[in-house]
Amino acid sequence: MNGTAPLREDELHAYVDGRLDPVRRQEVERRIAADPALRARIEDWAAQAEALRAALAPLARDPAPPQLNPAELLQQQLARRAAPRRIAASVALVFLLGAAAGGGATWALRGPPRPTEIARLQTEATTAWRVFASDAAQPVELGGEDPATLVRWMTQKLGRRVSVPDLSAQGYRLLGGRVLTAMYGPAAMLLYEDAAGTRLTVYLQPMSLGLPAEMQRVAAPSAAGVVDGFAWIAGQIGYSVLVRPGTAGEALHGIADQVREEMRL
Repeated sequence: MNGTAPLREDELHAYVDGRLDPVRRQEVERRIAADPALRARIEDWAAQAEALRAALAPLARDPAPPQLNPAELLQQQLARRAAPRRIAASVALVFLLGAAAGGGATWALRGPPRPTEIARLQTEATTAWRVFASDAAQPVELGGEDPATLVRWMTQKLGRRVSVPDLSAQGYRLLGGRVLTAMYGPAAMLLYEDAAGTRLTVYLQPMSLGLPAEMQRVAAPSAAGVVDGFAWIAGQIGYSVLVRPGTAGEALHGIADQVREEMRL
């Protein structure tokens, strides 16, 4: 290989691991010295290797099963470094097989389908309902006696303007609310209760994509037979109104409509 050709990846790994022949090592060192970006990359690899050796040093002093031998673990590390090349070759082979079979082999590249944003919203809202709506001791973090304070607190935590719907005309008084952690960021839940002790939640969460979704009946797997309600996405925020099945009847859709109107800030 001449002095202008790029260094091969396996040569660089061999250099870091002290496995390069002396003659080639001199050339690699000269090239590294002339390339700051390459030098930083090699130093990073060397630091990782040294950290691994230090972590495995106690094992080297004591008898260990073959699968925990430091030399074996270092070989595994080298094998993992080469894994991307093997994966790329495997992917290429799958495409070739798929082309040869009229595309029938491309199923191998497909994983389980990811849930849509509205489906994920429903799952997270129903999970919050199941955990807190029936909590007799502390269902909320901040009480509903001062809605203005509740609005400021939730607005600060979510980074979005929040309003507190007034559902007193439907027979529900505000108990308070809490801030939650969802899969992709913060969320909030408002908790209401009627004279019979039936609790209703309004869940809201900024969405990562925020594609609009029309109001729909909650159909999350975790909600089956446990909650009833509606969910939708508007203005890059997901909303859900949930209650125990059979407790709100036909009025539930009207409550969800009112929440939607009051949340249009």
